[in-house]
This record gives sequence, C-alpha cells and structure tokens, in this order.
Amino acid sequence: MTMLGPPAAAIDDPMVDTSEKIVDDMLAAVVPVLAGRTADGEAQRRLPDYAASALVEAGAFQVQVPRSLGGLELNPLQATRLVEEISKVDPSAGFLVGNMNSQAFAMMALSAEGVEEVFADPKAVICGGAFPPARAVEAPGGYLVSGRAPFASGAHIATWVTAYAMLFEGDQPKMTPHGPVMLLAAMAREDCELVDNWNVLGLKGTGSHDYAYHEVFVPHNRVAPLTLGEPNRYFSGPLYRSRLWSGHPAFAATALGVARASLDEVTSLVRTKKGNFMMEVLGDSPSIQRQLGKAEARYRASRAYLYDTVDQLWQHQLAGEFVNTEHGISMQLAACYVIETAREISEIVHEIAGSTGFQESSPLEKYFRDAHTISQHAFASQTRYESAVKAMLGKQNDWLFFQL
Repeated sequence: MTMLGPPAAAIDDPMVDTSEKIVDDMLAAVVPVLAGRTADGEAQRRLPDYAASALVEAGAFQVQVPRSLGGLELNPLQATRLVEEISKVDPSAGFLVGNMNSQAFAMMALSAEGVEEVFADPKAVICGGAFPPARAVEAPGGYLVSGRAPFASGAHIATWVTAYAMLFEGDQPKMTPHGPVMLLAAMAREDCELVDNWNVLGLKGTGSHDYAYHEVFVPHNRVAPLTLGEPNRYFSGPLYRSRLWSGHPAFAATALGVARASLDEVTSLVRTKKGNFMMEVLGDSPSIQRQLGKAEARYRASRAYLYDTVDQLWQHQLAGEFVNTEHGISMQLAACYVIETAREISEIVHEIAGSTGFQESSPLEKYFRDAHTISQHAFASQTRYESAVKAMLGKQNDWLFFQL
C-alpha cells in the first residue's frame, strides 16, 4: 500500500501533507542512536538518557500534538510507520513513541487553557495510568487527586502525568444515571511519586513503573469530565476525529517491528547455522523453509491488514467525520490480530533458531520476550476479541472504548 506523503518539491506547500518527509528525517536522526544498544534499556529498566534525549530532540513525542500547539500532527499512516521502524531497532523505544503520543489525544478533554499550560514546553512528554481509577474530591479552585496507577510507560522521561479519577462526595462516588462521575486530570510530574517496580519479562526498556499521588491539587483548567464531547479548539483537525482509537495501531505497529526484526535475524541465521549433529545449514531444510515461509507470509498479511485499517479510518476522518463504532470494531480486531500474529511469529522463529534462540547473546531471545509481553496489553489482548464481537452484536460492552 502506498503511504501518504508529498514529493520532495512540494514539502514547503502548506496544503501538502509533509508527514512522510518528517518521519524520514526523524528516523535518520534517531535510528543510529538506538541501533544495537537495547541492552542498556534492559539493564536500566527504562529508556536510557541518551535515547530519550534523541527522541525528544527529534520531536518523536510531539507526533500527535496539534500544530497549533507546536506539535507535528502527523497523519496516522506515517505515525504508525514511525513506531514500526523504531520498534525494529528498539522495541521499547518504539512502544514509548506510540504509547506516549496517544496521551495527546486525552488532552482533547481539557480546556483550551489547560492544554496551553501542558504544551507550553515544546518538549512536553505525557505518561499516565488509567486503572484502577484515582480518587478526586473537590477543593477551592480545583480538585485533590489521590491514587496509584501501574504501567505509566516512560515514567522517567515524562513531564506530565495523567490520572483517570472517580469523583467522590464524602466516602461515596458521585453518581449519575450512567454511573460514577469520571474525570481526567493532568498533573505535573514533580507533584507525583515514581514507584520503581518495573520488573518484567519483556519491553523492559519502557520503564512502565507505577506513579503515586496523594492529595495533589489540580486546578480546574487541567481537569475535565472523561467524555468525548466537543474537543477544545486546538484539536479541530481530522487527526483527532479518531477519538481515542489512536493508541491501537501504535501498539500493533510495535508488535510488527518486533516480528520484522526477529524474521530478519532468523533469516540471516539459517543461511549459515548447522543444526547440532547435522551436516546441512538450516536454510537447506525443507521443513525450515516451510516454517520461515509461513512466518513471512503472516507478517506481510498482518502488516497489510493494519495499514489498510488505519487508512480506511483516516479517509473517513479526512471526509470530516468522527470514527464510529463500526470503525472501532475494525481497529480493535486489526490490533488484536496483528499482535497475536506477531507472538505466533516469535514462536515459529524460536523453533527455527533452536538453541540460538534462547541464548541472551542472541537478539532473538529478547524479541521472543517482547512479543509475548506486548500480547498481554489491555488494548489488544485476546479478551479484546470478545469486546469487539460484543460491539458487533450490539451487546452491553465492558471495554471503555466502545462505551464512549
């Protein structure tokens, strides 16, 4: 599928989408910094400072921030490509670029004054956790927010922390006919406590530690009801008509990057490796050829599926419409399928590689762990297939994205 993007001579035309050129330049700046150094993030259990600095300076965390706020506002096809390409060389870095950019969409709910404050720093980076919900109580001029949320990916490099909070009156949640009142709060990182507890199987370099906050005062302009009403004036472009489905292709693109990297590595391996007690190289074995062919086909099919789905939604957004439930079903199914397929590819590669695949000296060992870790993400785990089908059948849904 052809990506959206301008010819070189047209990049200065404000009416032309320059997203492809921006991504090419960004990749040229950051890939050499990241390549071959994933062991640093594994050891530190966070994105190393040099990697974070390179990504911040290149604007990699401003990809989905509105241009009117100093961001890049890239089209979603190119944003997806950016995540996939970075994930090929460092899956944790790619995951963070996708995840932390999607936080910009949550800022749609805030007032214009609130987002102006958040993005006053052109290098603002946002992280946060959504579950369990925090507790918010009204206070003069704003709210006091208390709680602790896991999976705050990019915790060390964030400048802002988001919390999804339940509004309390006394000891009880404030209720509406539709359930408790839920709020989104944006807090300065220095008002929150980073809890160092990211001890995991894969994606270690994401630094997805907990954040805790105790009676943090958040002014009214940085708190908003957790609804999808009209976004503030800065989020008027077609990109933001995807509502909150922007994160799903990003997570799937990370999985694609991992799958591609593992396939490239094992394809190189089978050209020279001989199995124990065997005379021929692995690449001469018909069974290895069959397995590798199937894995390659699955990768290509899942990649085409993801980009086609993103493109379909983007064309709808360009036509001036917000994505609807049917689009959400398509995006959810695509994300689930791609991430599931990437995990299956890692298992095929593991079988092909033999003993090489479980040695820490081989990148295949890390790719295997990363692929299995991302397959458990709430946005695209196996349970989300059920959520998508509930939406297809018109049944009551337990997945937030089909409720908003």
